[in-house]
Amino acid sequence: MLGRRRNKRFCASLATRYLINAMPRFHFEAVSYSGTTEKGILESDSLQSARQLLLSKQLVPISLSPYQEHSKKSIWQQITFSKQRLSQDELAFFTKQFALLIRSGIPIDQALAILSEETTSSHVQDILEGVLDELRSGMPLSKAISTQPKSFDTLYQGIVAGAEQSGKLGLVLQELSLFLDKRQALRQQITNALVYPALLISISIMVVIFLMTSVVPQIARVFASSKQQLPFLTRFILGLSEFLTTWGWLLLVILLLTSFCAHFLIKNERIRKSFDGLCLNLPMIGHLIRSFEVARFANSMSMMIAANVPILDALQSARQTLSNVVLQFAIVDTEKRVREGTSFSRALGMTGVFPSLLIHLIRAGESSGQLAQMLKYGAQNAELDAQQKTKMISTLLEPILILLMGVIVLAIVLAVMEPILEMNSGIR
Repeated sequence: MLGRRRNKRFCASLATRYLINAMPRFHFEAVSYSGTTEKGILESDSLQSARQLLLSKQLVPISLSPYQEHSKKSIWQQITFSKQRLSQDELAFFTKQFALLIRSGIPIDQALAILSEETTSSHVQDILEGVLDELRSGMPLSKAISTQPKSFDTLYQGIVAGAEQSGKLGLVLQELSLFLDKRQALRQQITNALVYPALLISISIMVVIFLMTSVVPQIARVFASSKQQLPFLTRFILGLSEFLTTWGWLLLVILLLTSFCAHFLIKNERIRKSFDGLCLNLPMIGHLIRSFEVARFANSMSMMIAANVPILDALQSARQTLSNVVLQFAIVDTEKRVREGTSFSRALGMTGVFPSLLIHLIRAGESSGQLAQMLKYGAQNAELDAQQKTKMISTLLEPILILLMGVIVLAIVLAVMEPILEMNSGIR
């Protein structure tokens, strides 16, 4: 019963892939030369070629028939399934468990089946069973996971493909799980360091809005009834309060429209490149962004090179892990120069956007034959630099925000108290 329910989950996705793929699919049951029975789905031009394919894999077909794919899922369920993906934490945990099973000598399909049965998350089970289905149809693991691109990106696919060629899948997967854990830890550390400043800014804005829209207008009525000549600071604060009370909704609409327009404008390649270039040139923030991106790039390249992925394929996959367009274009230029015969270190150095230390480490790695290790050293240095810069920025940002909040509140208090003190002086 459990197997039937799982097969039904994939009917919709299999039907979709059947329409996309030109080759028909066949369900088979066969016996290997060792006497074990195997079942699965394979792709072939015809029934006869499917039988020949089984025989070439030392499998004697018992039954072979066209695979009937019927979907009983609603349109909403199909849309929901298409949007499912593994989170970064789920991907790291899966990779760690998968590497452990592979290194224990368990076949790939059995390892995936074990992980699929053990998981308590339905969407993880769906994704793993989708990969397992493709694997049993005759695809290699790297091609099977490529059918789930939202969960397994090009970097992951490239590393697995290189590991399959080198025959060190278990070892490479173990290194990949460590890389994913480290990447998550660095991202979490940076996020945690910025949570407190962001929370402080939010509370400060809410306090100022409350004072300007609730407290100050009540005091303004008192000043209006006294018909006293008010100081400039008081008149400025009262005017700002009146504007926020009357036109605050309009200001909010403008901010939302500006954010909406900026979201679409930033998708323009030229605008995005200019914006990302500006971010890289910002004091302290630019250095932090560069360090974080360099760590991500160097780690990705180190993993790909260690998995025996060709340098051009590694550059193409590592480029897609970068979020800064300026650095992405720099890697594109590097790919062109490497393709023309320039060394990796020289081509990367000619872009002028990567740290000189990383260039020197790559050059040393090329000459010593330890490029993957040198890239790993470069990634570790960039990670350490990113952590230090994050800590320094958060340390400086907190007192600055507190001081700014104090100045704003002090200005409001002075604007209120100064006319009151003048009124008391006049009475005396």
